[in-house]
Amino acid sequence: MAPSTTITTKDGPVAVRHRWLGQHLAVTPPLKDGAEKVCRGQWVITHTPTGFSCATLLCSLKKATEVAKNWDSRFGLITVPSDVQQWPHKKAWGETVSAINCPWITSGSPDDSDDIAATSAAEAGRPIDQAGTVRRMMWRGKWWQLPTDTELELWVMDSCCETPDGRTVEPDHPESWLSILNLI
Repeated sequence: MAPSTTITTKDGPVAVRHRWLGQHLAVTPPLKDGAEKVCRGQWVITHTPTGFSCATLLCSLKKATEVAKNWDSRFGLITVPSDVQQWPHKKAWGETVSAINCPWITSGSPDDSDDIAATSAAEAGRPIDQAGTVRRMMWRGKWWQLPTDTELELWVMDSCCETPDGRTVEPDHPESWLSILNLI
């Protein structure tokens, strides 16, 4: 039988197979209706002493495991859920999760935005110019600026749409912005 970790859910504790287990954190697949959910590129980092989810990451298992390993010792300061309020790493953890799940967004005050952008870019393994507030997504190994809402509205009503690299295609073409963003 595969090793498991107990996760606290709204319906009570559930045992789930972990993919990596540290001293304070585990990497597990997400749950749906009390059972493991097969969802490629989605992993949950669970705080093992409390059984509560610390974050759901949208990345590879390798990246989720790397993040959990890097943060495992810092989560040792939390023994009960209420400890999170005074946890000194709360802001940095939020920024780490955001850098993985939302690489086009950075947070922080204007005076520290450059440092946060640099840290976010380094942790996500991308150039510093990709850490700004412009919404972008990776397509074919390159970062592309997302279309505006106005552009999307026009393409929905039109018989043509653009691809990230600027080609004009049918709206339901697999490489159209509308298809890539799952809007059609």
